Amino acid sequence: MGAGPVGLAAAAHLLERGLDVVVYEAGPSVGTAVRAWGHTRLFSPWQYVIDPAARRLLGPAGWTEPRPSSLPTGHDLVAQYLEPLAATPPLASVIRYGTWIDAVSRQGMDRTRSTGRADTPFLLRLRSGDTTNTVTARAVIDASGTYTTPNPLTAAGLEPTGMLGTRITSALPDVLGADRARFAEKRVLVVGAGHSAANTLIKLAALAKEAPGTEVLWAIRNPGTARLGTDAADGLAARGQLGSTVHGLVESGQVQQIASYEIDDVRADGDQVTVTGRRAGEPFAVTVDVIVNATGFRPDLDMLREIRLGLDDIVEAPRALAPLIDPNLHSCGSVPPHGVAELAHPEPNFFIAGMKSYGRAPTFLLLTGYEQVRSIAAELAGDHTGARQLELVLPETGVCSSDIGGSSCCTTPAVTGTPAADEAACCTLPEPATDSTSCCTN
Repeated sequence: MGAGPVGLAAAAHLLERGLDVVVYEAGPSVGTAVRAWGHTRLFSPWQYVIDPAARRLLGPAGWTEPRPSSLPTGHDLVAQYLEPLAATPPLASVIRYGTWIDAVSRQGMDRTRSTGRADTPFLLRLRSGDTTNTVTARAVIDASGTYTTPNPLTAAGLEPTGMLGTRITSALPDVLGADRARFAEKRVLVVGAGHSAANTLIKLAALAKEAPGTEVLWAIRNPGTARLGTDAADGLAARGQLGSTVHGLVESGQVQQIASYEIDDVRADGDQVTVTGRRAGEPFAVTVDVIVNATGFRPDLDMLREIRLGLDDIVEAPRALAPLIDPNLHSCGSVPPHGVAELAHPEPNFFIAGMKSYGRAPTFLLLTGYEQVRSIAAELAGDHTGARQLELVLPETGVCSSDIGGSSCCTTPAVTGTPAADEAACCTLPEPATDSTSCCTN
């Protein structure tokens, strides 16, 4: 489920193991979510964003691998990697575009029935246009990502009560490009403490220099200034530069930080929106023209209601994986490689991989997703020993997440560990020749 970087990697590993596979993608092409933030540059170089099995599949097709040390944008990732990968004969024949998976169950069995369950095929209800049909499968890997299900703005995790329309945008808008008119000469509030927020703040500060009257506000839940990747030991220098740049913008007054701010609600206020809540425990409200929601993502579990999931009560990740990715304890660089043992659910042969496997945790790295699906493919092929022998070594890096509250995500590979967004997201990095763009989407 999903034709992003991790979904295609899963298919490549399964095919390499001699297993039949079909990939269902809701979008019209590969990397649909990646394209949404394609203007953003990753802060991980090419050597950390290509799956080994995918590379082996691309070799016979005459693919020219990009320079390992260069830094791709999201559009580069699609054009130079995902599209060629999807066009290889083995994959081109098994990808079904424009196909939504509305539900996954067992054939003739809801989640309450147990007898013979493990030997009963999965049943997938598919929707394409106005047509609905069902197919069966012996195993399911859900790599559909979280990019289309952002966290709500409120501290309580509930949707705002107001009808906000276009006055609120999702993470990583193209501030200096296609979305410029939405932000130029406007009062903009960015909500969130992660790399997606930092990326947008840097772009907005650049826009403010070109379009006087653009005002940039930044709301975070915890006190203090962000320490986003300011660690000099970070193996990805651009990621460390990201934190330093945002810190400088706050100190210089180019970005007005509203710290210790818990948002209660957001309501339309004429042509603007008013955000109400509490700042340091006292009532506080701010009125702006546009809000950028960079508060992170959460998994869409509605399609899996008839599947027996073993999810952690807090982060909604597989129970064995949750302690390894708890954002209160781990950054991208400290999450260890993991595989089928940590991803198993009470439902045999069902797995959630990629960014969605991390539930609400923001620490996902793409290389980690590739190791997940390598391990799953080995398990499904009967190589139970190989599935549990982790093959990924993650070099040491600095921090990837912030300790200032809110949500962030690191969806691209990093030197110590890993868009994801649908899998389509990624930790991005400053534009080498222009501004210091950096982000972490999905």
